[in-house]
Amino acid sequence: MGLQGQETADWFARARTSLVAGVSSGFRYWGDDDTLVIDRGEGAYVYDMDGNRYVDYQMGFGPVILGHGDAAVASAVAEAAKAGTTFAMTQAREVEAAEKVRDAVGYVDALRFTNTGTEATMHAIRLARAYTGRELIVKYEGCYHGAHDYVLFSTASAPVDHLGARRSPVPWQQSSGIPGAIRGLVRTIPFNDADALERLFRSEGHAIAALIAEPMMGNCFGIMPLPGYLEDVRRLCDEHGVLLIFDEVKTGFRIAFGGAEEVFGVSADIGTFAKSMGNGFPVAAIGGKADVMAAWAEGGVMQAGTYSGNGVAAAAANATLDALASGEPHRHMDEIGGALMEGLARICDEFSVPAHVIGHPTMFSVFFGEEPPRDLRDTARHDSALYGRVAAEMIRRGVMPVDDALEPWFLCAAHSVEDVAMSLEAFADGLKAALG
Repeated sequence: MGLQGQETADWFARARTSLVAGVSSGFRYWGDDDTLVIDRGEGAYVYDMDGNRYVDYQMGFGPVILGHGDAAVASAVAEAAKAGTTFAMTQAREVEAAEKVRDAVGYVDALRFTNTGTEATMHAIRLARAYTGRELIVKYEGCYHGAHDYVLFSTASAPVDHLGARRSPVPWQQSSGIPGAIRGLVRTIPFNDADALERLFRSEGHAIAALIAEPMMGNCFGIMPLPGYLEDVRRLCDEHGVLLIFDEVKTGFRIAFGGAEEVFGVSADIGTFAKSMGNGFPVAAIGGKADVMAAWAEGGVMQAGTYSGNGVAAAAANATLDALASGEPHRHMDEIGGALMEGLARICDEFSVPAHVIGHPTMFSVFFGEEPPRDLRDTARHDSALYGRVAAEMIRRGVMPVDDALEPWFLCAAHSVEDVAMSLEAFADGLKAALG
């Protein structure tokens, strides 16, 4: 029996008549009988069209950090919408939001807004190429940086046996429709391997414009950098004149108000931000060090967007950043998320299931395997079938993690101690059922 009740099934059938496969993003399709249609969200919960409530750990794949329908954000957005949203000129809310981003992230001297994480990384890469006069881009195996052609190689869904040797990785192309010439402009390496990065930079550093990196692997179990690794990355980039781009679409304003720099103590040259900056509203930004960002002001480097910095997006960012600046949402999420991580690990131990709960209290995942992974290649040891069964059992019990362990669980400030208790009970019962 699938997850859909009658109303949800009827709405999904209706969706399929207009939306391709009934969804607007391929990751939302769970199968004809299990793809849900959501009626509304409230705080830490979502409700399907049959009124079934779920404790939500998808949080829109990360953007919702304060909770669904947060009153302060909703009020700010409604006020902005009434004042008009798009003027083809700078507006006051946009300026205020930019100041808040700049003040929160230490390495951001200046920025520009855009609308999505994909746009942000696309513009960041173009900016890096223009600034350095180089063309090659390096990315990590297992990291996802949006849906544009330059970064759709060796993402977390790549089959590990198609990545080539560790010493000489082969970029794996995620999608049809990408021109073959683009592959020659991309280099891929394993995460947490300073020797691999140093070998690549010694060989081709003179031609590399930028290394684009998630500071922790946001689409690959939430794998954390090894102690000292990001410091090695920063040093090697400096030695070879390579710009370091932190893709903070997921980590920005989520793992800390100051993002990766606050947590790991390493600064980037350029950062990309989205998701948690607007609590679910589409807003993104590209920011960085003054000399790099000045390339836009000097002219000749294209960056534009009709809806960039629009009133609704800027209002959502202002209200969200104001709430996060107090520090209370992060203190709460660290406490609640930490308790959830510890509880999940304890339950696995009680069932004698080899497992590791890895990541950060605000975004983490469960890895079913003997040794914790340090890069994408290690994730081949994960028992994905077991995780899939456990996730399905949890969803039937009213707790909704992402159904694929590669995508972390996301916390929001509205999750409660009671939600954690319910979630741990659902995980224990789901694990027991999945083990048979």
